[in-house]
Amino acid sequence: MEENKEEIKKIEEELEKLKKEKGQIFNDWQKARAELINYKKEERERLEEVIRFSNERIIKELIAVLDSFDLALNSMENEEELMKEKYLKGVILIKSQLEEILKREGLEEILVEKGKTPDLNYMEIVSEIESDKYQPETVVEIFQKGYILNGKLIRPARVAVAKRK
Repeated sequence: MEENKEEIKKIEEELEKLKKEKGQIFNDWQKARAELINYKKEERERLEEVIRFSNERIIKELIAVLDSFDLALNSMENEEELMKEKYLKGVILIKSQLEEILKREGLEEILVEKGKTPDLNYMEIVSEIESDKYQPETVVEIFQKGYILNGKLIRPARVAVAKRK
């Protein structure tokens, strides 16, 4: 009878040990499962970001084309009226098509207004110009447009600000 009690006690101890071990294994499994779920989520987010910005290089190159369109449109002011009308409509159409493509890809132009204080998060001050027309430290000239791609600044606007004479 004593032997049976001792054997029962050993079996109960072994059972308790196995229950604890099972609980530890279950907790470890749950932790590993949660880590896997988090890893999958992080990888999905990383991949989405890679996809969103994979076209950044080509879009930066296309921005230079937009700049050339702006220069062409500005230089047409000195051409003869007949030549202006003939080419202006075509250039404007091509530029608008290019802008629409870039917009669909997530490109946004940074809006800069003359006479407003520059937002240094999105603008780079490259010069100061004496001005009576504008308040000091406000934008007087825009040298280069700035752009945001899918919420990320890819090129700041380059501006000049007013200074007192």
